Amino acid sequence: MIGKQKIQYSLLDGVFNSRTKKSRTDALLQRIDQFVDWTVFEPVCEPMYKPSKKGKPSLPVVVGLKCLILQYLYDLSDPALEDALIDRLSFQRFAGITFDTDIPDFTTIWRFRDRLIRAGLLDSIFTGILRQIDMKGLILRKGTIVDATLVQAARKKRKTGDDAPESPQQDTDATATKKGRKGYFGYKGHIGVDQDSGIIRRARFTTASVHDSVERTNLVSGDERCIFGDKGYADDGLKRECRESGVFYGILDKGRRGRPHLSPRQRKRNQRKTSIRSAVERPFAHFKKLMGFTRVRYVNLARNEVHFLFLCIIENVRTAIALTSQG
Repeated sequence: MIGKQKIQYSLLDGVFNSRTKKSRTDALLQRIDQFVDWTVFEPVCEPMYKPSKKGKPSLPVVVGLKCLILQYLYDLSDPALEDALIDRLSFQRFAGITFDTDIPDFTTIWRFRDRLIRAGLLDSIFTGILRQIDMKGLILRKGTIVDATLVQAARKKRKTGDDAPESPQQDTDATATKKGRKGYFGYKGHIGVDQDSGIIRRARFTTASVHDSVERTNLVSGDERCIFGDKGYADDGLKRECRESGVFYGILDKGRRGRPHLSPRQRKRNQRKTSIRSAVERPFAHFKKLMGFTRVRYVNLARNEVHFLFLCIIENVRTAIALTSQG
């Protein structure tokens, strides 16, 4: 049975909500809650549940989505999120949990996340938020900046020749790669960012060994007038396509076999492109420095993808709120 969010607040809720002084956390969560129309996701998420009126009602869809926003915004484990929901009034207000309703335990939150994965609804939620942002006229479509970032796995790679039985906590999805001389074992997050606005329009999550250029076509929207990226995305075929379609090719030039060094003109051109391309680094910095995404939390690709896409959603909503306040 699909649970419904409680709208009627008790007298005790009214007393606490009447306080005029709010914390910065409370103020941020209130802005996020007011910006997003959460009710549109209730019919979207219906396929997660079997049509039945029997049994205990499930966690309401809106409450579940807001719990995941809180979890990834503040870098909390499932048990830590449960404790925070018990202790923090700002979290309860944001999630729509009243004083006379039960706090969802961490296993309920875990099951809600897994339902999202099995129903294949992550992209629908991401695009649903993006559509609301677009309706406010915040996506400019001037150009797209593509980039990727590496994230370490939650568990280290097993040593070659290790005959110990495989642990259920061993990450069998993560793969290895090198960046410069440094080796990585884990995953890679890819994004396509709207130039000037900073809104993430496309997001993909793969294992670390997938080359940046493989996901390039999944990161462009098709309505941009420019494409920017670092040398890892350089491609002569793409360059010809851009020229034929009138799209500015802003991928950095790189040295070639027999001509490893760039000309002074190419170096100067790269500097101009870099000044624009560097804006794509901002979301990754927020993910890692503000939301703790320096190492993945889970030991498989699907659950880590949920984490990454919700970080992109949070970044988009916060960016959109900032753009709206500037206007």
